[in-house]
Amino acid sequence: MAKTGGFEQWPADVEFGLLGELVGYAIRRAQIAIYKDFEKSVTGLTPPLLAALILIDANPGINQTRLGQVMGVNRATIMALIDRLAALKLVRRAPSAADRRANALQLTDLGRKRHGIASAEVWAHDARVAGNLTPSELKTLRHLLTKF
Repeated sequence: MAKTGGFEQWPADVEFGLLGELVGYAIRRAQIAIYKDFEKSVTGLTPPLLAALILIDANPGINQTRLGQVMGVNRATIMALIDRLAALKLVRRAPSAADRRANALQLTDLGRKRHGIASAEVWAHDARVAGNLTPSELKTLRHLLTKF
């Protein structure tokens, strides 16, 4: 019964009925526990903001539409994420050489610095939330999650 930030993942005094048998519900409860640790671990960024920052760093020049597709979010959501990163001065939009209708996304100098700090924070967070798993179990879990 792991407890993270006041969230007890599977309290013994509660009967979960059908929910206790559902894979999706188990994944969702794990995600809540992981998110609560993330909030304490990574300062100033939400998981989607950090994911966008990491993906832009790894794919300089990616356009907003493609980034939204990769992240599995709609146009309005990716626009809001990029607007927020731009307001934080972490990302800039530049005209795309491949498509004049699109913007190529790049990290700013501040964005590269914040990426480095956030990467260290998220690595520590990931090690902590996966701390109860053996290396073999972690490998299996990652493999199983790709099947969804």
